[in-house]
Amino acid sequence: MYMKITILGITLLIAYLLISKTSNALDENHYTLVKKIENIEIRKYKDLIYASYVPKDLSDRNNSFRKIAGFIFGDNSKEEKIAMTTPVIIKIHNKNEMAFIMPKKYNLESLPAPNNKNLNVYTEKGTLTACIKYSGYSNDKIEKRKISELKRTLNKYNIEYFDDFEVLVYNSPWKIINRKNEIRVTIKNYNMSETKNKKLSKVYFGGGCFWCVEAVFEDVIGVNNVKSGYSGGKINNPSYKEVSRGLTKHAEVCEISYDSDIIGLNELLEIFFLSHDPTTLNRQGNDIGEHYRSIILYNNDREKEIISNYINNINDKLFDGKIVTEIKRFDKFYIAESYHQNYYKQNTSAGYCKLVITPKVNKARQELSKYY
Repeated sequence: MYMKITILGITLLIAYLLISKTSNALDENHYTLVKKIENIEIRKYKDLIYASYVPKDLSDRNNSFRKIAGFIFGDNSKEEKIAMTTPVIIKIHNKNEMAFIMPKKYNLESLPAPNNKNLNVYTEKGTLTACIKYSGYSNDKIEKRKISELKRTLNKYNIEYFDDFEVLVYNSPWKIINRKNEIRVTIKNYNMSETKNKKLSKVYFGGGCFWCVEAVFEDVIGVNNVKSGYSGGKINNPSYKEVSRGLTKHAEVCEISYDSDIIGLNELLEIFFLSHDPTTLNRQGNDIGEHYRSIILYNNDREKEIISNYINNINDKLFDGKIVTEIKRFDKFYIAESYHQNYYKQNTSAGYCKLVITPKVNKARQELSKYY
């Protein structure tokens, strides 16, 4: 079924909430990228908890956002504020149901019950979906065109799909550039065995605090996993305290596992050099010490050649010959303590995250939006 709505009315309501309550928002990753096929992404979504409202009719549709907003801002059994996550989902196949995804920390038992009996809270099991992205303001004409594009690509590759198209809205309405919307649909028969058996490539980047590097790379399309740890030094199984005191010669680095069919080493290098300053020796901003040095650890001579060529190309053009990034053959990677993993997403409101990491993440997403 083709969509019968425009997003204009909905985004005007989104403006009300985001203008007054933006401090209550979370950015969580709800899916794993399985494969990219031409202009679409095949994604495996996790089990998600939704709070939703199904409008009674078209005239009631614009009340959807306001009613769910009341629930997450305290109109619930515990009078508890619940962080808003992106995207907002409009389920066209179910009478324009609008759904908010609940934060990962909740389950159905711990989530407050809505006081508004017209709201529905439920778990949706993880599904395999096909998604197509588009930018700018969305409307009925654009949505129909993107659905047609999505169908054409799926039909071309004989991928069957259900008739449950949904609109995903990520951005506030006053944002003009780098806006992000998506259409998604559940697919039936995609063979995931090739992806499951595929051996991922790995590269090791150090660009100051590993919390920053992890945050920049963990949502990049084609990156399967990012782990924070230590490498490039001389002591086995170092601790954070030992590395921080400069006793090990290790750098804080991230092990980045990626699908080379989706994103290449050159593209990862582009993100890496945009997201830190490679001209400051043993330092990134106020983070000072050898363990904060800019470093890339390569696995073989081919990778070394790609990295060297890339640096040589940008050194004069972008950095006036001042790049001091260490290029070293990879030996061993020691994963950091558990509290360092996924640090940014679990501590977004912390001072260091807001002042140091968030600007890096925003810069990467804005200037290299094609990778996110």
